[in-house]
Amino acid sequence: MTQLARIGGLPLRPAELDTLAALAGGTLEEATAETECALISTGRALTGEDLDALPRLRHLAVCGTSYGRIDLNALAARGVTTSNVVDYSDETTAEVIFMQLVSVSRGYGNVQWRAEPHELYGTRLLVVGLGALGASVARLGLAYGMAVSHLSRSPKPEWEARGVARADAATAFASADVVVLTGPTDVVVATAERLAQLRDAILVQASVGHVTDEVAFRNWIDRGDNCAVFDLVAGEDTYEAYSQHPRVVFPRAISGYSDESRQRLGEQVVANVRAAMGI
Repeated sequence: MTQLARIGGLPLRPAELDTLAALAGGTLEEATAETECALISTGRALTGEDLDALPRLRHLAVCGTSYGRIDLNALAARGVTTSNVVDYSDETTAEVIFMQLVSVSRGYGNVQWRAEPHELYGTRLLVVGLGALGASVARLGLAYGMAVSHLSRSPKPEWEARGVARADAATAFASADVVVLTGPTDVVVATAERLAQLRDAILVQASVGHVTDEVAFRNWIDRGDNCAVFDLVAGEDTYEAYSQHPRVVFPRAISGYSDESRQRLGEQVVANVRAAMGI
């Protein structure tokens, strides 16, 4: 494989972009019909129709973890291999989540959870999805002295032994003061039924894309002491819809990006590309 290009913008540092440009022959151009190895961000969709314009593509290097917006079946049908990067920003994201939780619960920013400042200590934290990011959130929740539970498809014996209870799906939201969503891309886990159970709580979306029922969320956020914290990975349309709401914290930033996490991401992407190109 010798033809390396990109599909849209990439969330990488200049240093790693320069390395990739050198591998591409001097400039990292937008992918064309001649591209054999392509780079793509997790925020960019890739459909079977898109792939029709890339007939020589043999490898897709994802600059991130999630394949949620990529048609993997279409790639497999064309014999295109893939690579991604895991475990590069989970602690980074969890760090920001708890910065926001402390700010909201104490009223240090523009949004205060309840009429009086409150501690996180002793509050009930529900982590939806106990993958790498969910585990990082659960770890900090325990460190803050919160009562932590998880809502997952399967038991997590290691975490349950550490005091992270497995929640009952039917009552998980009703039993929480703080809910952190860390599930897969564009899978609605904050459903209308679950939001109806969640009262006087903080909802944090750390997962990518549309994961809340929009109509139900708009009704929920205007009730009682409910408030929400979003990350820009939720999408530009979500930012436009909710960022100005008085009970929503929505910085124009992706919490998983720090210089260190982007370095880890970029170095692994370069390694993946080198492996795919056989160099």
